[in-house]
Amino acid sequence: MKYVKKIAALILRGLKKLAYLVKERFDLIEVKVLTVGIALAFLALLFFAVLFFIDPHLNRVLVSAAFMNTMGGRSLGVATCLSAGLSPLFTIVFNLFIEIIAVMISYGFLVLIMRNVIEPKLFRNAVRQAEMSAQNQKTMIKKYGVVGLFLFVMFPFFMTGPVVGSIIGYLLNYRVINNFLIVFSGTLASIIIYTLAGNRFLFYINQYVNVDLMKKWGTITVSILIVFFLIYHLKTVKAFLDKEE
Repeated sequence: MKYVKKIAALILRGLKKLAYLVKERFDLIEVKVLTVGIALAFLALLFFAVLFFIDPHLNRVLVSAAFMNTMGGRSLGVATCLSAGLSPLFTIVFNLFIEIIAVMISYGFLVLIMRNVIEPKLFRNAVRQAEMSAQNQKTMIKKYGVVGLFLFVMFPFFMTGPVVGSIIGYLLNYRVINNFLIVFSGTLASIIIYTLAGNRFLFYINQYVNVDLMKKWGTITVSILIVFFLIYHLKTVKAFLDKEE
C-alpha cells in the first residue's frame, strides 16, 4: 500500500510540473512537442477504453502491439498486428501513430532534461544513456546529413531508431519540423518494409503451420515478454521509491 501511495504522489507531482511547464514555459518548442505528444497519447488511451467495450479482442491485440512496439521495437509491434490478422494498411498506420507518440513525448522530455529545464531523478540514467548514444553517433550522421539520419532511423541496429535519431537531429541543430519530417519518414519506410516482408512471411508460414496454434504460441510469447518487462522495471521503480523514503 505504501508503494501505491508513493506512486500516486509521484504522478501528482509530475502532473503539477507538467501543468507548470505548459503554463509558464509554453514558449519553448520542446514543451509544445511534449504537450502534443501527451494529448495524442490521451486520445489513444481514450480509443482503447472505448474499443474495450466494442471489440475486446481487437483492443487486446492493439494494446499488446502498442506495448511491444514501444518497449520491444517496431518489428514486434508489426508482427503482433499481422499475426492477429489485421490488414497491412491498418498495421502500418497504427504502428506509425504509436511511434509518433513515443518520439514526441521522448523528444520533448529528453531535450527539456538536457537543457536542465526539468530534472527528474527516476529517469536520470535513461536520459544519460540516450544522450551518450546520440553523441556517439552524431559525428557519423553529420557526415551524411539528412540521408544519414534517415537511414539511421530506418535500419534497426542497436541503440538506433526514431527516439535516438530525433535527439541526434536536435544535437545537429535541425529545426524541429525538419527533424521530425526526417525521423518520421525513416520510421514509415521501415514499418512499410517490415509489414510487407512480415505479411509475405506469414503467407508462406500459413501453408505449412497451423495458424491457430501459431497465434496461441504468439500470444503466450508476448504475454511472457510483457511480464518479464514489468518485473524488471517494477524492481527499478521499487528501488527508487525506497530511496525516496
